[in-house]
Order: sequence, then structure tokens, then C-alpha cells
Amino acid sequence: MFEVNFMSFLFCYLAILNFFDAAVTWFGLRHAFIAEVNPVMDAVYGANPFLFLAIKLILSFFLLFFMIRGIVPQSSFVKGITFFAAFLYTAVVSMHGFWLAKVF
Repeated sequence: MFEVNFMSFLFCYLAILNFFDAAVTWFGLRHAFIAEVNPVMDAVYGANPFLFLAIKLILSFFLLFFMIRGIVPQSSFVKGITFFAAFLYTAVVSMHGFWLAKVF
């Protein structure tokens, strides 16, 4: 039971971080404070900035949907990916905090 709750927590955590990342990245790109380092998302942003936001937000909503519906996978593979994604996103959000502090 603990693992299901912990994985749900991680899904929620990732959704929140992804939402924050979407908003801050969009703001930073829009005002030329930063550059997108993910080549796929850079191409999406170049094609349509609102599509960039939509994709990021849809990913967050999918994570929340799975969590709310109780469809949180428990395989070792998904756990590993989720932990890795949480670690990376925490680092990305920390970098965003750094450049936001420099800009403002």
C-alpha cells in the first residue's frame, strides 16, 4: 500500500514540476532569457509556442489523471523511470530558480 501512495505522490510531484517547467520555460523563451536544450521541444516551440505549452500541460494532466484514477503502474521499470524523472526535473526546476533569481 505504501508504494502505491508513494508512486502516486511521485506522479503528482512530476505533474507539478512539469507544469512549473512549462510556464517558466515558456516565459524564459518568450523573453529570450534562456534557450530550450531539448531539441524536440525546441522544434515544437519554434513551430508554435502555444503547442509547446499544450504538450507540456497535457503531459501533466495525464499524470494527474492516472493518479486520480488509481492507474499508477507498479513495475520496477516504471518506478525506475519515475524516480529518474523526478530527480532530473528537480534539477531542472532548480536551474530555473537560479536564472529567475538572476533575471529578477
